[in-house]
Amino acid sequence: FIESLGTMLVKKGHRVAVLAVDPSSKRSGGSVLADKTRMEKLAVEEKAFIRPSPSGGTLGGVARKTRETMILCEAAGFDVIIVETVGVGQSETTVASMVDFFLVLMIAGAGDELQGIKKGILELADAVAVNKADGDNIERAEFARKQYETALHFLAPSSPTWTPPVLTCSALEMIDIDVIWKTVLDHHRKLTHTGELIANRKKQAVDWMWSLVKEGLNDRFYQNPEVKKILPETIKEVENGTIASTIAANRLLDLLDNRTSD
Repeated sequence: FIESLGTMLVKKGHRVAVLAVDPSSKRSGGSVLADKTRMEKLAVEEKAFIRPSPSGGTLGGVARKTRETMILCEAAGFDVIIVETVGVGQSETTVASMVDFFLVLMIAGAGDELQGIKKGILELADAVAVNKADGDNIERAEFARKQYETALHFLAPSSPTWTPPVLTCSALEMIDIDVIWKTVLDHHRKLTHTGELIANRKKQAVDWMWSLVKEGLNDRFYQNPEVKKILPETIKEVENGTIASTIAANRLLDLLDNRTSD
């Protein structure tokens, strides 16, 4: 889908950056980074840039430095930046707080319909697209579209002035890919006119600040020499039931404040 959309946008004169996040192994931390190889046509376009990155176990479906990479891409002259996320779990929604338009892409007949509704990702969507609506799958795609449309009626939209549409498309046959892009542009115009776009970006900037604060505190915690000294033993004590988890946590946090725990 992303290759089809990106290729179409390049032909329209846009410079397209794709930040594709691959899931990292929880055991080894490794990642296949196969996104670029499956976008062969887009990868050779002069006006396109594809950057595969491992998620590194970061929740939210994005890599840790995705926001910084987006800023660099904008500075480099890319006017369309597409962020592909890892999975569709409830914790995989951080990307919604860093983009102007959040598209939820589903495949009809793959068991995603109910899963998408259960995990609540629809309430963050600016649009839902059911891909592979071609050949023998057209009827299933239309059935899935109606399911999502019904589900959206029971959810509060992310914007008071925008009702998320549910569309069907075929990336393989290039069917209605242009309709999805028109939806993105319509959304951008509408939210620009109402002032919501600027308000959203301000909120996103504050969200980013807090995420950096959390990351910084996490880094300082693990780099603290005093924490490094007692952390292994503290973990053992918690595992053995020698001390309560709350006491252990307070002991470790006290070290960051340069206080001595009793």
